[in-house]
Amino acid sequence: MKFWLKAVISIALLALLIWKSNLGDILNVMASVDLRLYVVAFALFLFQQVVVAYCWQLLLVAQKNAVPFLHTLKVHFVGSFFGTFLPSSISMDIVRAYHLSRHLHRGVDAASSMFVTRVAGFGINFLLALLVAIPVCRASNDFQILWTVAILTFAFFAAIYVILHRWSLQLLTSLLRRFNFVKIADKLAHVRDAILEVAVSRSAMLKMLLFSVFFQILGIVIIYVVGRGLSIELDFWHYCIYVPLITAIAVLPVSVLGIGIREGAFVFFFTQAGVPKAAALSLSLLLFSQSLLMAAMGGIWYLLDKARIQTVYSDVKQEAFSSTD
Repeated sequence: MKFWLKAVISIALLALLIWKSNLGDILNVMASVDLRLYVVAFALFLFQQVVVAYCWQLLLVAQKNAVPFLHTLKVHFVGSFFGTFLPSSISMDIVRAYHLSRHLHRGVDAASSMFVTRVAGFGINFLLALLVAIPVCRASNDFQILWTVAILTFAFFAAIYVILHRWSLQLLTSLLRRFNFVKIADKLAHVRDAILEVAVSRSAMLKMLLFSVFFQILGIVIIYVVGRGLSIELDFWHYCIYVPLITAIAVLPVSVLGIGIREGAFVFFFTQAGVPKAAALSLSLLLFSQSLLMAAMGGIWYLLDKARIQTVYSDVKQEAFSSTD
């Protein structure tokens, strides 16, 4: 889908949500946020990004890539800057994988390790929602949410199975070759092999899964803390069910950075629990502001690193001229 079309969808959906929620009410809710809780949530969000980057690092090391963790963390932050502030239809993770691939002995390792990390994160998210939904729905005798979570969980794992299965890859590659996309077909085959290769590394996968459980729960806690800062009086279990569903909806490639889609999902689910539209929309916007701040930090890191490289180059060049004299 073209970037301009995604931008139109994002703007239209966000404008509709603001109109339905009343701009004055949204501004009042945003102005009443507890800044202390927001700062705490942002600090936890930054720590969560470190954990996410470490999960990626574990798989890269399992693939025998001697890349320093600080470099992986930098790529994670800088990738968020390029994926957020530069107009493109390319997803943020693809930007990150591309930047890191230039520093690995196999370029496909960046994409394959990123894919496994994301799949593990989404899978754990769905399973957590399912585990919480079962006792909650039994207590309320309302199984609508349970069925929703169960269907989405099954669809997610079924989609991953189809994507990684040999016959589906052969079908896709044959179609790509027929239309002369030979290089893309070969690249997909290499990525699949790299994914399966890292997936059989039991030690790395076990560590990555444990850390994934931690950062997914931490992500729900972050949203809960921001919600408390907006005086949203909801039990934690609501977040455990709603957040994975919202996350799954927000990654649909029909808008820019999930804008509009994510906010609509927040309003839809949280209003089911009695939260006012303005508060639900404000919660989503404040969470997105954390991503923007992280992206800005990535941009600053990129500029500082670029300036450092240019300074070192200038010093080396000057020293070379001095020795010539």
